[in-house]
Amino acid sequence: MNKQKMLTKLKRHQWPMYIIVILAYMLTLFHRMTPGIMGPDLMKDLQLTAITFGFMGLAYTWVYAIAQAPVGTLMDKIGARKGITALLILGGIGGFVFAGAQGFTMLVIGRVILALAVSGFLIGGAKITSAWFTSAQYPLLWGLFMGLGALGSVVGTAPLGQLMDTVGWRPAMVFVAIFSFVLAVVAFLFLRDKPGEKGLLTPDELAGIAPIATDDAANAEQAGIGTVLKSPLLWLVFLLSLGGNSHAQCFGGMWEGVYLANVFGFEKPMIGSIMVWYAWGIVVGCFLSGVIVKALGSRKTMFYGVILVALNWIWLMTQPGTIGVTELKVFNFFLGGLQMFVISTTFIFCREAFPVSYLGTTMGFLNTSVWVVAAGVGQQIWGLIIQSVSRGVTPYPVSAFTACMWFNLILSIIAIGCAWILMTNKKYSAASQTSTDEEKTA
Repeated sequence: MNKQKMLTKLKRHQWPMYIIVILAYMLTLFHRMTPGIMGPDLMKDLQLTAITFGFMGLAYTWVYAIAQAPVGTLMDKIGARKGITALLILGGIGGFVFAGAQGFTMLVIGRVILALAVSGFLIGGAKITSAWFTSAQYPLLWGLFMGLGALGSVVGTAPLGQLMDTVGWRPAMVFVAIFSFVLAVVAFLFLRDKPGEKGLLTPDELAGIAPIATDDAANAEQAGIGTVLKSPLLWLVFLLSLGGNSHAQCFGGMWEGVYLANVFGFEKPMIGSIMVWYAWGIVVGCFLSGVIVKALGSRKTMFYGVILVALNWIWLMTQPGTIGVTELKVFNFFLGGLQMFVISTTFIFCREAFPVSYLGTTMGFLNTSVWVVAAGVGQQIWGLIIQSVSRGVTPYPVSAFTACMWFNLILSIIAIGCAWILMTNKKYSAASQTSTDEEKTA
């Protein structure tokens, strides 16, 4: 088969697979958003308190964060095709368990299964995209993958609320579970781990692009784990990420639906119409973050990003019980968009600042730890504060939510300080720090 025929065949296979992995990744963002819309119904139907509702969020986010590393390793061993298929089946099972829950325990089990299921769709998408497209196409297609995948968060707001109004939250989750099973069948039939399985050369070979040299430094990575964790740079980026991410995870991803229902008395259609702007902000943030970094550089983007996150948060804090619907929509749009500016840029910065041999360790630690603390612990802290201030009396007063907002503002201030240090002290580099530490060890 000549190269032209191979290119034609490659295009016939690569784009359907790209669409499949995007649809799978959309489920990740969708399931992350559902508590915000379903929250009031779940608390009412299953008699959940602020603490138990917060624990449901903690269980989901901790499992999602911790599972990423072993799921990624498993996908490397069995391939993205089998991995994505298995996770989609698991997601269908989790959806049915969640939909059929008659009490708190089964509800949490359903969320845990869903967390395990969606933990590998980002990794699987990366493997399929990198295998079936050229290295020159990858950066643009990866940004597009992230942005289109973020549309799952849009579906998890207003459209989900409308579906719930029509059929209820349980049938709505059953519908999503069935979609997971159907997509699993499609993925198994159409996905392939590499072009060679179809008798094709790699996309780079067909395009005449020389393969990129890789840093085969497994031993260096193992030896450098302790060194990386001792690096002040890593902890500065961690605190910056925590302050830039915690607002969206605690509020937009968990408690906003309860806040809007309790403080303003909004029903699901109104809540969905407000929160959908948070989801759209995430989508726009994914598409624009790379452009902003290119214009300003990663350090300045992180610094200005966390400042804007704090200012947006203060805007809500100054009028937590009186802010208008239009203002809430604008706030939510910036909440999602600015979150992505900060999070996307921290990973770009890590790629610039840390040695290639330590990059996997660095990014793996940051992704897991920030998720566990910002989302898992943060969401539970909100529950504890709300329960304490309200003394369990519902509807929860605005003062309970305001107390929580102060917690996140403090994290923002810490993040701004860390971003300032990183921007003004460019001597910070993991390369220099690790070499210094190794010299001391020697």
